Amino acid sequence: MELTVNTQTNNYKIHIKRNLLKELDIHLKEYKDKKIIIITDENVSKIYLKDILKKLEDFDVYKFIIPQGEKSKSFSMAENIYDKLIKEKFNKSSLIISLGGGVVGDLAGYISATYMRGVNYIQIPTTLLSQIDSSIGGKVGINYKGIKNIIGSFYQPQKVLIDINTLKTLNKGDISSGLAEMIKYGIIKDYDLLKKIDGKIPLILNLELDDIDILIQKSLEIKKDIVEADTFEKNTRKTLNFGHTIGHGIESLDEFKRFKHGEAVALGMISESFIANKMGLISEEYYHQIKKIIFKIIKRINFTLEEKKQILKNIEMDKKNIDENIVFIFPVDYDKVDIFYIDISNKLIIESLGDDI
Repeated sequence: MELTVNTQTNNYKIHIKRNLLKELDIHLKEYKDKKIIIITDENVSKIYLKDILKKLEDFDVYKFIIPQGEKSKSFSMAENIYDKLIKEKFNKSSLIISLGGGVVGDLAGYISATYMRGVNYIQIPTTLLSQIDSSIGGKVGINYKGIKNIIGSFYQPQKVLIDINTLKTLNKGDISSGLAEMIKYGIIKDYDLLKKIDGKIPLILNLELDDIDILIQKSLEIKKDIVEADTFEKNTRKTLNFGHTIGHGIESLDEFKRFKHGEAVALGMISESFIANKMGLISEEYYHQIKKIIFKIIKRINFTLEEKKQILKNIEMDKKNIDENIVFIFPVDYDKVDIFYIDISNKLIIESLGDDI
């Protein structure tokens, strides 16, 4: 299966196939005479890197392995990779490959966008979340002083290569993170997709993946259409941030050690749906439906008052904010959300993180 993403800067294909990694040399044939570096993390490298390097033994391939987790999305890690690229004489025609989840993709994309003002890069996402979300659309960046993705840019890949079989190595937490982003697509754009996901959650959590192809394809089609309409997030692309305003505040707790991105976004979607209900934007029935679906993939969390205050402080530093207003995306109907540049009271935000939501 292939999709073509047409952005304002370049067009690229998303290739989706089981066992795609076994054909990687074919997908990289135009780079056979170029220097290639694979950026990956410790866990992913143990599973895939040996076979990939063997598959590419006729290519000029280097590797750079980073520690797993959000702390690797840092200036210091970027500097280490720049040093490697300079030492090995990488140039603008060279290729950077991201092999892994969202952290690897964000970091590798940021390096690709900034080294020599832009070099070729290809995304090979290995998690459900990165396959349907972070590898598509060109958002790249790093964290700084505990603030999620505060330094970054838009930089599109040359290709995205998705091997669905990589999902078989994931744990339930990683699958839940990807399901959170799938649920988000259903809420913002496709109520029928939301109901399909709801019916498939137990199977997907148990890695029974026979039907996941169509859910991945539908999720990608939704993001593709939104990215093509608003590549640089001036307007409609902001709707993809549903759950992310409060979600990023939650994710930033404990220096990103406590929550996976998708888990935090899932909690953020519940909180933002709670606020939408309190504002009269959605019905009590729809709010409880959203909450019920999300609690099938994550556990309830009881935040302390101090944690709630820290989440609020993190939200106030969110990169999406305009002037002094926190930018929220709220559901306003079934498969419809809207962008709100209004002052939501701290009290209501704190209440949305309450124990009884």
